[in-house]
Amino acid sequence: MNYSVLVVCTGNICRSPMAEGLLRHRLPEDLRPVVSVRSAGTHGLHGNRAEPFAVRAAAAHGADIIDHRARALEAGMIRSADLVLAMEKYHIDQINDLLFFRCKYAQLLGSFTDKRANPEIEDPYGSPLEAYETCAGEIVACLPGVIDHIRRQVDNQAH
Repeated sequence: MNYSVLVVCTGNICRSPMAEGLLRHRLPEDLRPVVSVRSAGTHGLHGNRAEPFAVRAAAAHGADIIDHRARALEAGMIRSADLVLAMEKYHIDQINDLLFFRCKYAQLLGSFTDKRANPEIEDPYGSPLEAYETCAGEIVACLPGVIDHIRRQVDNQAH
């Protein structure tokens, strides 16, 4: 049994690779063999590296995304996922458009914590390192809720 998570942002060079790497890094040992984490961008330029500031911000939280390569979001990626984590409502709209119906398992990453007034996570692209560090911190704050959700889903699939 495998539980698949897909993280989506716009270019797949900032937010979603950070979230992918940080979630993978923070997954508890018992979930690692059964949970796969991937990312893609609604306008991802296939093969591009993660932004250097994104690499640094993720590394500050223990995640190595230096080898990341951007991928363009495709309907098959969405269909094969058990959970799709988007950064903005716009990304949810793009996901729904690709599937031609509402994706019931697509959620905003920021909705996994009650500490945010706005569940959207702002794009740091083109900003200074501090914006990437803020973004990485916002992603990390959401991960306990994401991991709890994944654990519940994996436990339900096992029974």
